[in-house]
Amino acid sequence: MSSTKTATWSALIKPAKIKLARLILALLRSEKSFRQKYIRPKNITQATKINLCSGAKKLTGYCNIDLVPNADLIIDLEKKLLPFADDSCEVVICISAINYFSRDRALAIIKDVFRVLKPGGITRFATQDLRLIAQKYVATDETFFNAKLQSGAARFAGETFGDKMNSWFYGYETAGGKHCRYVYDFESLSLLFKKAGFNIIEQKKYCESRLPQIALIDNRPEQMFFLEAIK
Repeated sequence: MSSTKTATWSALIKPAKIKLARLILALLRSEKSFRQKYIRPKNITQATKINLCSGAKKLTGYCNIDLVPNADLIIDLEKKLLPFADDSCEVVICISAINYFSRDRALAIIKDVFRVLKPGGITRFATQDLRLIAQKYVATDETFFNAKLQSGAARFAGETFGDKMNSWFYGYETAGGKHCRYVYDFESLSLLFKKAGFNIIEQKKYCESRLPQIALIDNRPEQMFFLEAIK
């Protein structure tokens, strides 16, 4: 074959190889994305530490459950409960999320947490504190209600204090169109834990816990209370 023909073939083949390589790479990336979104690793239900409604904050060493695409396990807790065996988990945490369910559904979720925990297992829930927020509302606490985020946007949704107060009952839409549905104080949430079967139920301070690395778990002490229970 002449050098001219060889050069011509090379000119034709090289772009084809590049296109093929790009196609293969795109397919591999697509498969990886599909697996991350929809295919659960075989050992995921063997996890012993669970982070319910994890959102964007994934915790290392935990099975992070949510509706967001990067969750370790995608479950809509409004429709399904936990796919873990009875007495199989050491820790279950749920931070700023139980208020996104009706009271009846919250009780069902907490009963399921009791089911999956091993005897002696620990669960920690935190949610916006009705008593604390109501006190700030009655006191017309402008510093609290008019707080700003680092971006300069309003910390709490709503134009008036009344609007902001109602947001904790009906607002703050999140993944899957979920929004707040029930606001608790410690007494009302601890009652659900009693009904679920827990005997040791304690109110904890911010970052006060039996769990290690609690500073990576807790947040927003200015508006939340923290409940820890042992099976």
